[in-house]
Amino acid sequence: MDKSAERSLGVSFSSDRISYTELVLDSGIPVLEHVESSCVDFDFESDLSVYKSNQKALANISDEIQKYFNKRNLNYSSVSLSIGTSQAFLITLPVDLSEGRQSINSKVYWELSNYFPDNYNDFIVNTYRMNSVMPSGKTDDFLIIAVLKNTLEFVKRIFKLCSVDLSLVDIDHFSAEHIFRKNYPDEISDENVMLVGLKEGRIDYGLISNGKYSNYSYSIYKSEPEFNLSLIRKLNSLLGEKLSKYNIHKIFLYGDRVPDETVESLKKIPGLYSSVLNPFENINAASVFLKDEELRKTSYRYAASCGVAYRSLLAKN
Repeated sequence: MDKSAERSLGVSFSSDRISYTELVLDSGIPVLEHVESSCVDFDFESDLSVYKSNQKALANISDEIQKYFNKRNLNYSSVSLSIGTSQAFLITLPVDLSEGRQSINSKVYWELSNYFPDNYNDFIVNTYRMNSVMPSGKTDDFLIIAVLKNTLEFVKRIFKLCSVDLSLVDIDHFSAEHIFRKNYPDEISDENVMLVGLKEGRIDYGLISNGKYSNYSYSIYKSEPEFNLSLIRKLNSLLGEKLSKYNIHKIFLYGDRVPDETVESLKKIPGLYSSVLNPFENINAASVFLKDEELRKTSYRYAASCGVAYRSLLAKN
């Protein structure tokens, strides 16, 4: 078996940072082989679709990734990538399950056309069925995830310049959710927990109720002073009347950075337990990483890259 078949490299783009996580299967057990990140002169939260043919941006990012490949001296034929929720249009849509798949698809694109009347056909669309069943039992909420084709073309061209294919492109919040499920199975099996992603200018909130994805929303902030205020206000809203039936007592945080003062602010919300997500919680690691104090402090940054690497590793094996 060649190296690319037994190992997986997950890459994530967020803010001005590229993160890398290498996982290897050892007797069926995932092992953390390597992890690091680097900064690049580019804003990954901007609209990536407009850079599809921007040679300067393509070269800038691909050169940085190529440096990683050269330093690691590994020959990957394909890698997996996680991009930010800022690159996707996400909306929750109630759907009548008795209508049939074709009718559901039509409803999804009709909804998309209301928001993007001029270019709704320029999106790649995925749907995820929530487990928030209505009383009739015939209707459920679907999470609609739409990404512009030009955005996907841009990231594919980056890796093509590195002579590497993209085997998988995911959204960071759902990559983080994937590794959250791997590392904290007891927390989500019969609990109602919220996964919160802290990004530049944006905060994502995902509710997992008894192991099922039940709700997604996000909030926007425009300045640093607004950050904690936006987070606390949104959480109070979500934990209030709208989601009170879920009886949420725990939230887990990941993202570009998780300030200590933010964690302390959340502890002031009565009855709420908050913790920082460690994507390597139940993944074996070499002692050099276990002894890396800085990595332990910032491991939450790698939730997306680790999640997409783990998802790809499972697909390969």
